[in-house]
Amino acid sequence: MADGRESFFTISGSTVTASPTELGRLTKTADTWLYTAKNNDSYSFDATGRLTRWTSAAGAEHLLNYVNSTVTVTDNLGQTLSFTEDAQHQPLTLSTAGLTIKYDYNDNQRLSKLTRTRGGQTEQRLFHYEIANKPNLLTGITDERGVRFTTWTFDDQDRATSSEHAGGVEHGDVVYNANGSSTVINEFGKKSIYRFVTIDGAKRVSAIEGEALGSCPMSNSTFTYDARGLLKTKTDNKGFVTTYDYNARGLEVSRTEASGTAQTRTITTIWHATLNLPLTVTEPGRVTTYTYDAQGRQLSQSSASTAL
Repeated sequence: MADGRESFFTISGSTVTASPTELGRLTKTADTWLYTAKNNDSYSFDATGRLTRWTSAAGAEHLLNYVNSTVTVTDNLGQTLSFTEDAQHQPLTLSTAGLTIKYDYNDNQRLSKLTRTRGGQTEQRLFHYEIANKPNLLTGITDERGVRFTTWTFDDQDRATSSEHAGGVEHGDVVYNANGSSTVINEFGKKSIYRFVTIDGAKRVSAIEGEALGSCPMSNSTFTYDARGLLKTKTDNKGFVTTYDYNARGLEVSRTEASGTAQTRTITTIWHATLNLPLTVTEPGRVTTYTYDAQGRQLSQSSASTAL
């Protein structure tokens, strides 16, 4: 996926089975495959595994055409871009609407330079890999002004240990503890400890202890999950518990905030039978109803007050 996430399915005859934590759907039609993500984006692939169509949940469509090493992408508004790629399918050039981008790689096939040209003006961004025995680790970026604006460091297990911007701004450190937890220290010296649980091979945060950090205000919070890795309970630093329930598709059907207290509040959701889109959301004092067309585009939204 675009975010780097991998989705795994097992195929036996005509049956396609998703891994326990996969919430998308994969279906086969003739010689093509269609993957529908949890957010209702859909991706079509040809028999060789090449992406041929991407349709967003909002209905925006992109068609991909392959001619040798050149790929042309056309959207449903008629806009196009084209890019070339090498034998490893890494992009070499990209062109669209007067903008040209050129990608250069080092001997280890890692991006080393990105050059943008528009209207006769050229600017470059450099990528650094400065650990001799770890040539695949990105250690810094120099921006178009020639300023080294980001630097990362790593330990001997290739785990990031620090990050900072130019001049040490927003410096942060990560310490990996023997018990599997991690301590994050921000630029002001504030510490938070993150504890984890592993579900189906993926780590999820089970507790955050310590002072709230700017990028993560949930200090002294705990979390539990079901077998699919979906959040079941969240307890905040004031002791309030939020509980979650899901349907077989992994979609939230009920959320109860401040569970077990006088402030308790429950929100329930009824979902479309095939699309990952809500039909009805019921919360204290209000019911909201949605309708959609066959492509999942919203047609209407209405709200009605209810008795508390």
